[in-house]
Amino acid sequence: MENDITVIFVSFHSEDIIEKSIATINHNIPIIVIENSRNFTFKEKLEKKYSNIKVIIPDKNLGNGAGINRGIKNINTKYVFYLDVDTELFPDTIKNLMNAAKEIKSFSILAPKINNFDYKNDCYLKSNKNGKYSSMRFVTGCALFFEKELFNEIGFFDENIFLYFEENDFYERCLKKEKSIFLIQNSKINHKGNSSVKDAFKEEIEINRNWHLMWSTFYFYKKHFGKITAYKKVLPKFFSAFLNILFFIITNNKKKRKVYSARFSGILNSVIGNKSWFRPNIAKK
Repeated sequence: MENDITVIFVSFHSEDIIEKSIATINHNIPIIVIENSRNFTFKEKLEKKYSNIKVIIPDKNLGNGAGINRGIKNINTKYVFYLDVDTELFPDTIKNLMNAAKEIKSFSILAPKINNFDYKNDCYLKSNKNGKYSSMRFVTGCALFFEKELFNEIGFFDENIFLYFEENDFYERCLKKEKSIFLIQNSKINHKGNSSVKDAFKEEIEINRNWHLMWSTFYFYKKHFGKITAYKKVLPKFFSAFLNILFFIITNNKKKRKVYSARFSGILNSVIGNKSWFRPNIAKK
């Protein structure tokens, strides 16, 4: 069974947490780590310690979706299992996903159930919330199981998106081609959430996340639902960001001002058609 699957991680200054996730994966399963912070010492450490791990260091920080794409293009197995670096598997997580893949046969994505997390009703399709394999319109992107062949039909993750909504975009393309997404109720993971990067970089990462959340929001809704819907989604956030910038200038709160300036800039750049150019400034820290 282990010969049919490869696990992919996308790492960015994740040295302090990724091994907790690796430790929960059978060491017979190949793992590819896309190391976006370009830490060659970290690459050497992982590859020396784990015989099943290959670390790929791209020429630049690719972001999440493009990082997953790079990993997929470097595997030879039938199945791909993308994991966030702050996830932890249960002993039967992968086995139950593999069994579901054989039973369901026709699917685009299988997602394990996140321990102590419940989806809202509008994430489910066909009112099968309590089914063994629940049909979904949305699952969180922290753990996604694919058949590699799918990417020949759907295409890869949209590399215009650096961060946020890359999975939503992929789900929309799958569902438009009637490729189902399933939540596998008996396959479980733990997910810490928002903890994939060292604490020392927390402030810069928060700024980065806010910029890309706003940029990607407009880009995603424009791409799939049109400009009017996209404007409705971001204009209230745009004016809110502007007012908050003024408020935090007056109150001399530099940290909050930077966050809302990032939100304002992210929306503005997306609306005027600029590429997703913003990157966290922590390479030399």
